[in-house]
Amino acid sequence: MEDSDRNRTGRAVKLSVEIEAGPDTVWGMLEDPERFSVWMGGRVTFEPRVGSPFRAEFPSYQTVISGEVVAHDRKARHLALTWGPESGPQAAGFPAASSRVEFRVGAAGEGCRVDLHHTGFPSDTLAGEHDAGWRFHLSRMDLIANRTDLSAGLKKTLPAWFAAWNEPDDGTRLDALRACCLENLEFRDAWAVARGVERLNVHIANCHRFMPGWKIEETGDVRICRGEALVGWRSTGPGGPVQGLNHVRATPKGMLRRVTGFDAS
Repeated sequence: MEDSDRNRTGRAVKLSVEIEAGPDTVWGMLEDPERFSVWMGGRVTFEPRVGSPFRAEFPSYQTVISGEVVAHDRKARHLALTWGPESGPQAAGFPAASSRVEFRVGAAGEGCRVDLHHTGFPSDTLAGEHDAGWRFHLSRMDLIANRTDLSAGLKKTLPAWFAAWNEPDDGTRLDALRACCLENLEFRDAWAVARGVERLNVHIANCHRFMPGWKIEETGDVRICRGEALVGWRSTGPGGPVQGLNHVRATPKGMLRRVTGFDAS
């Protein structure tokens, strides 16, 4: 996540962050109270309509935030809430519903941009504390949204990736690589560096030429973090079975940008 506005002016927090996930995925995390609860790390209840009471309970911080939904526009992906602690360490000087927080979500490149504007703080100290808090929560939003999209994307592209490695026909293999990789993919392993899908296609052809009968498959062990993934694999053929990991960098839709292969040796 990149923060494009690090300045806090007056008693307000203004943050703009780019997230490696589709705008609809992120908007769903704002509009759905269950998904809102997950990325905020609390128990959040509201209905996605103007006038709905909003309540967020954070037992670990002994804090309850309350207010109401004051703007909700699904088409524009705009949500605004009144916000303030009804109980907790900050409640005495910062009443429930005494501030306003707005979220706007828009498309940006292959992902999206979230603009957050929180106003109405009674002191610069509280504004500063919320600035730090919102940075943390937006980072969590980025993590969870990317895992959601990239997990779905890799489920579509990884079968094509492994099918390409097992395909003896050059043309069919190149089609499979283009179905799961960006054209300028960079591949690295202990045996080769290949830049671009055509060069990788040649490398795989050489694998079949010099290691006849070699096969590779996914183990089902995929771990995702902020646009990157570890993908487990195992191979059979000359030299016996081998296991390892691919370190993958991919778009939110699962198209592979870079793959580095590690074996067990």
